[in-house]
Amino acid sequence: MSDQKSIVLYGVNSPNVLKVVIMLEELLLPYELKFVSLFRGEQFSSEFLALNPLGKVPVLIDPEWEKPLADAGAILIWVAERSRQLLPEKSSDRYEVLQ
Repeated sequence: MSDQKSIVLYGVNSPNVLKVVIMLEELLLPYELKFVSLFRGEQFSSEFLALNPLGKVPVLIDPEWEKPLADAGAILIWVAERSRQLLPEKSSDRYEVLQ
């Protein structure tokens, strides 16, 4: 068993969270999904607001990054750059993918 720390993704069954889940699965990156109960207001708890002051999901905690990442678009770019997959380095190709 590996002692590698895995990524933690906070979210719900929503399109923006599912985008991140699909990417993590496709890249075979180990992660743990932590459900945030929006109907119970967990996104407004002090613990969650410390991760994302806007109180929105998804939020990603990556042991390779020193702070939480929020916003699906930013998370997807981070994961692509971290894995060195899916996002070309050449700027014309890169921006085509980002579109």
